[in-house]
Amino acid sequence: MTHHTTWEYGSGAAPRHEVARILVVDDNEMDRMIPRAVLENAGHEVLFAPNGEVALRIFETSDIDLVITDLAMPHLNGLRLIQALVELDPEAQIIAVSGVSPEQLDTAERFGAVRTMFKPLRPSALLQLVTEVLERTYVRPPSDLWK
Repeated sequence: MTHHTTWEYGSGAAPRHEVARILVVDDNEMDRMIPRAVLENAGHEVLFAPNGEVALRIFETSDIDLVITDLAMPHLNGLRLIQALVELDPEAQIIAVSGVSPEQLDTAERFGAVRTMFKPLRPSALLQLVTEVLERTYVRPPSDLWK
């Protein structure tokens, strides 16, 4: 996976980034509007898929840094999508979102989602979560810190 984001290890200040390519998967167009506004405003490139089948095709043909997926969708639901993404790339960074139940989000984490979030999405919480996942992915502290 080619990463589009440049994160720098530093003094604890907020990371600087160029751009991350984020795939948002949701069958509800209205539910894609908040991530689009928040993530594009933060400087990220955002791609969209209306279901898991389309998301898989995009993931296979594009360098995706992060996937944010709803769980309840037609054709290929979010849980099955997470399994397929992790099979394609065990290092895939996935945030699962749902307005249905905490149990589904727990299952999403067992299947490979690195973080989860309840709908409706709050813009500030979404941006904070995305930033945390990208920091975790790109920040590599010097090895001597772990000695």
